Amino acid sequence: MARLLLCLVLMLPLLGCSNRSGPRPVKVAFMPKLIGIPYFNACKRGAEEAAKELNLELIYNGPTETDVTKQIGMIDQWTASGDIDCICVACNDPDQIARSLQKARNKKIAVITYDADTKAEARDFFVNMATYDSLARLMVDSMAEQLTPRGSGKVGILTSSVQAPNQSEWAKRMKAYVAEKYPHMTLLQESEHGENRDLGITKARALIQANPDLKGIIGLTSVAVPAAAEAVRQEKQQRDLDIKIGGVSTPRDMRDYIKDGTVREFILWNPVDLGYLAVYVADLKRQGKMPDNGTIKAGRLGEIQVKDREVLLGEPIRFNKDNVDKYDF
Repeated sequence: MARLLLCLVLMLPLLGCSNRSGPRPVKVAFMPKLIGIPYFNACKRGAEEAAKELNLELIYNGPTETDVTKQIGMIDQWTASGDIDCICVACNDPDQIARSLQKARNKKIAVITYDADTKAEARDFFVNMATYDSLARLMVDSMAEQLTPRGSGKVGILTSSVQAPNQSEWAKRMKAYVAEKYPHMTLLQESEHGENRDLGITKARALIQANPDLKGIIGLTSVAVPAAAEAVRQEKQQRDLDIKIGGVSTPRDMRDYIKDGTVREFILWNPVDLGYLAVYVADLKRQGKMPDNGTIKAGRLGEIQVKDREVLLGEPIRFNKDNVDKYDF
């Protein structure tokens, strides 16, 4: 009996070591432009779903405002920790964030941008919602269809920042497309709201009041579109006006405005799928299985196209009263 007890005592340290041994989980750090808004909450849901399927540990964190310096600080901490295998980030500024992302790549961390890109040399792959051209043209076409006469009138643009990578690309392409296809439509200079809903409402109301002949507002963020819709709703309480609202937003943010007729249509891809795809791409890159061109298999999304290190989720969706209740994000 004494000999048995002695053996057990000697084995305890070994058992303790056994419990702590084994490979650590693969860690994916997933960063939105800012936390706490429905759009990026939906991206997080998709990222968590993919991480669970792939048996990865997801670390979700980001700034509480669209501040690239705060993104840079968090990314530098992740890189220095030596504990992160992949970083997925929606960039607030393509140029300022590039150096930190390049440092992460130099540490052999897989760097994936999603929603908003950085410089191509600073990341491995960009997971894009759709091409910049297709989204820009669809936003313009959707607005043109609502205007009377069709494609005619003065239209404002509400954006979080003229420096935001995706929004600046959309705005540039929208202006070129309007000049080419809709000579009687005038796009005004972008008005910035910094992803702040209250400021967005204020800016939209100022836009309406400064332009008595304004026919529409296109919002380039999920916050901008409901802010513009709320501004129109408030202005309608004081006077009769007919201003069309379009752009990119989420069903959850826009449902009431669609149902009361303030907004007829808005556009978006599925942000749950975007977050899901970003994590799949990160894991494939980590394993050395991401082609610069070709196709990949991404779980429930099936086959996805890759072109020049850009991964395309697919075509966006037009949301209206007929389908807005079918989506929960």
